[in-house]
Amino acid sequence: MSDNNSTHIPTSLPPAGWYPDPQNPAAQRYWDGARWLAHDVAPAASADVALDAAPAATRATKKLTWWQWALIALGALVLIGIIGGAVGGGGSSEEDASAGERVAAAERTADPIEEEEVDTTVAVPEVVGKAVSEARELIEAAGFTLTVNAGAGEDWLILTQGPVGGQKAEPGTAVSVIAEAPMPVYTLEQENALRAAQSYLDFTGFSRQGLIDQLSSQYGSGYPVDVATWAADTVGADWNAEAVESAQSYLEFTSFSRQGLYDQLTSAYGGQFTPDQANHALAAVGY
Repeated sequence: MSDNNSTHIPTSLPPAGWYPDPQNPAAQRYWDGARWLAHDVAPAASADVALDAAPAATRATKKLTWWQWALIALGALVLIGIIGGAVGGGGSSEEDASAGERVAAAERTADPIEEEEVDTTVAVPEVVGKAVSEARELIEAAGFTLTVNAGAGEDWLILTQGPVGGQKAEPGTAVSVIAEAPMPVYTLEQENALRAAQSYLDFTGFSRQGLIDQLSSQYGSGYPVDVATWAADTVGADWNAEAVESAQSYLEFTSFSRQGLYDQLTSAYGGQFTPDQANHALAAVGY
């Protein structure tokens, strides 16, 4: 093969000999005509080996052909590619590992995000001291329901409630209240007539009509009949019990037959009890 720089492109491999190492251009490596020998393998003796005995400086300064330079460049490119792949791959792995560690550390140290709960509760209105009717409007307007003790009227006043006013509860919660009848407002005459009626009942047994007569009589308390009637109906007397007390009083005063005691209890000049009240009293005393 010629060493001239002809433009003819050779189709055969370079002849055996020492050439710059493709992996390290600064060193020499032996090409046996088909492949590169390992660095530590000596070439077989041949006419070309004579070049091996030449001083290194002589070999280094020997003029290289174009295909030798092409082979050197090819080896250098291969070597650079191998080195670059190794370096790039290692760096990528290290960077990936470092990034993974940073993400894991961030996940470990990050505070957990708690979902904020929405408060749907509503403050319960304060209704103590208010009438049931007014309390009902306030409670229902706030989204609650009202539960009142049995028998309470709409004008009754609320004494206690639960939940208490100001406490928060879910809409629809039942607010239970205890109410009592409002204290009546009496005139001075009514108050005095009521005290007189209670005083008469504490002294002896009276029927309703007998008490009205006593309160309205000019020989008694002298109240107007309407005021006396109001007092007799408001004092809260148990007329059956009053009939029993009156029957016992008659028997302590004198002896009576059953009919005589009945007549005394029902007479317009006696007790003025109703027939039912008089019979209840007779049974109670043993007749």
